[in-house]
Amino acid sequence: MVLRGCQIFISSLMAIALPVLASCQPQQNIDTEIPTSSSVSENPSETPSPTESVAIKFGVLSIDSAVSVNERYAPLMQYLEETLEQDFELVSLTQATQFTKVAEKELDFTTTNPLSAVQVRRLYDTEFLVTHSRPATGTQFSGLIITGADSDIETLEDLRDKKGACVNFQTAAAGCAFQVFHLIERGIDPYKDFASFIENPSQDNIVLGVLNGSLDFGFIRTGQLEKMVRKELITSKDEVKILEPMADDFFYEHTTALYPEWPIAALSHVDPELKNSVQQALLAVPSDHPALSAIGLTAFVPEVDYSALDRLIETLQLKTWDASLNPEES
Repeated sequence: MVLRGCQIFISSLMAIALPVLASCQPQQNIDTEIPTSSSVSENPSETPSPTESVAIKFGVLSIDSAVSVNERYAPLMQYLEETLEQDFELVSLTQATQFTKVAEKELDFTTTNPLSAVQVRRLYDTEFLVTHSRPATGTQFSGLIITGADSDIETLEDLRDKKGACVNFQTAAAGCAFQVFHLIERGIDPYKDFASFIENPSQDNIVLGVLNGSLDFGFIRTGQLEKMVRKELITSKDEVKILEPMADDFFYEHTTALYPEWPIAALSHVDPELKNSVQQALLAVPSDHPALSAIGLTAFVPEVDYSALDRLIETLQLKTWDASLNPEES
């Protein structure tokens, strides 16, 4: 009786289970079709077709904040979109991502400080299209070494055993490397002769650190003090003292030699026709256009000579002094 009862129970269970199992089997041509190419690419690595709307990615190195990058470069993106009838996406870059995003081909065009730009070009074969040109200073800029106006530091020699900061030891131009090179030429090694020497990615904060006494001195670029006065971050540039300014007729007082301004570069994968169109559009920006005034420029001009940066890189043995080095390993 027990056996027969089990048989009856199993038979009843199978009668219920079989229809349920049948309904769970895959049905041909229902909910299993591969999406068409209009919804998703069959091969994500393929280059989008010309009919697809894909934003051109334009990277900009942030020297203070991503908000500032947007304020200064959004008008240029709008100008390029209207001129070329293509979408542009603004990408704020850090000292690290200006290298990694190029290596990973996540950008199409970049503008960064010339030291970084030359290092990226040495590694990834980018092509410089134009150079920034600014009011009164044209295509050159320089570095300052500043202390508080009431500091007892008067000369470069007085920096020994003092506390200082710069933006980035390897990739900041007028925020570090220009001054380091200048000091080494004069027998002062910032990495050995200072009490402390730290990195701070914001030039605003370096100036404020000097003023509040947390730093004895700082490295910044020409025009930084004037910008902070306009933004009401400081009352007057006379709150700081510029050490051993060069005796020349350059518009701003400066400590170091003059170097070429920021370039705009195209990555090696960019279509030559697009590259040429962007270059021509940049060279043709009207002088009164917000695309220039928002960045503080008078024009984009043809690329100038950047060989001085190559020499500086090789002398200081920075990231790409040997172009075979990977920036993530150096």
